Amino acid sequence: MSSSTPTRRSPTPRQLRYLRVLAERTGTTFTPPTSSAEASREIDRLASLKRERGTHRELPDSTEQCAYATAPQPDETSGWGSTATWRSSPPTRAATPRPSGLGERTELARYRVSAGERVIYGQRINGCVRITDCPSSAGGRAFLIERELERDGLSALKALVVD
Repeated sequence: MSSSTPTRRSPTPRQLRYLRVLAERTGTTFTPPTSSAEASREIDRLASLKRERGTHRELPDSTEQCAYATAPQPDETSGWGSTATWRSSPPTRAATPRPSGLGERTELARYRVSAGERVIYGQRINGCVRITDCPSSAGGRAFLIERELERDGLSALKALVVD
């Protein structure tokens, strides 16, 4: 008696390696396929994507430094090297006028997490669009989501907000 259900072939190691390469190139993730056909469809999808956000980009000026959102900020520590300590309170700052290269901050989206409500803001700084994630109330940490987004256009901004 023959079985009427077709046999599903597992994805080949070559397909899985190529999927990982494509995911790195496009800055995306994928769900590991369970069949060779699923792997082929996923390869086609990732191959059609352009190289987008989340990938490595060279900085235009080597003197510019990258700052990670989790990196300690200069006003969060005091001292140097092995004697550095965390500040218990931030230093007081005098109100400074807004530089001419600093645009208005625009709210793009809001969402809730267990710690409270957060807001996604867009702001043009020295001609570059920056997207940040900030707590809606005072206190908490702000995170840089994306910078120089103007290179990718308005559609990339809309996709980022939807995501």
